[in-house]
Amino acid sequence: MTARKASTNHKHQIFEQARQLMRMQGYHRTSIADIAQGCGLSKASIYHHISEKKDLVGVTMQAVQTFFKENCFDLIYDNQLSNNQKIDLLFSTLNQYLEEYHGGCLVHNLVHELADSQPEFLNLFQDYFSLWLNAAAHIFQKSYTPEIARTLAEDMVAQLGGAIMMDRLYRTSRYVQRVKTLMMSYTAEKQTAAAMV
Repeated sequence: MTARKASTNHKHQIFEQARQLMRMQGYHRTSIADIAQGCGLSKASIYHHISEKKDLVGVTMQAVQTFFKENCFDLIYDNQLSNNQKIDLLFSTLNQYLEEYHGGCLVHNLVHELADSQPEFLNLFQDYFSLWLNAAAHIFQKSYTPEIARTLAEDMVAQLGGAIMMDRLYRTSRYVQRVKTLMMSYTAEKQTAAAMV
C-alpha cells in the first residue's frame, strides 16, 4: 500500500471512529485519545489530519449533508416524482441513516449538546436543517402557497426531530412513521380538495 493510500485510509477511519464515538458519548466526552485508540493509531497521527478537535464537527456535518444530498435531497427536486414518491424517498433515506449507526441521530445529538456551549457550530447545524426545510417546502409547494409550504415544512422538520427522539427512547419506529403519514395526509388532502373543485 502506498503512503498516500494509507493516509487516505487512516483519514476515513479516523472520521468514522469520531462520528461513532460522538454519536454514542457526545462531543465533549470524546477525546482525541479515544479516537486514536479506536483506530489503533497515535494521537500524532490524528493531528496529521486535523488541526484541532473542533474540525471533527465540520467534517462530520459535511459527511451527513453529503449522504442526504446524494441519496435524497438532490432527487427531491426531480419533477418526475410524485409527492408520495418524494416523501417515501425522504423517509427511507432517513431510516437508512438511523439504522446504519447505533446511538440515534448524530446531528440531533450534537445540536442538543453544542448549540449553547459551542455557538460557533450554529451555522453548520442551520445549513443542515435548511436542506431539510427546503426539501419539505418544495414538496408542499405542489399543493400550497410558498408561505404555507414553508410553515408546514418547519412544522414537519420540528416534529421529525421530536419523533426521532421518541423512537430512540421507546425503541420503536412508529413516531417517525406518524410524521411521514401526516406529511402525506397534508399533500393528499389538498390534492383531493383541488380535484373536487
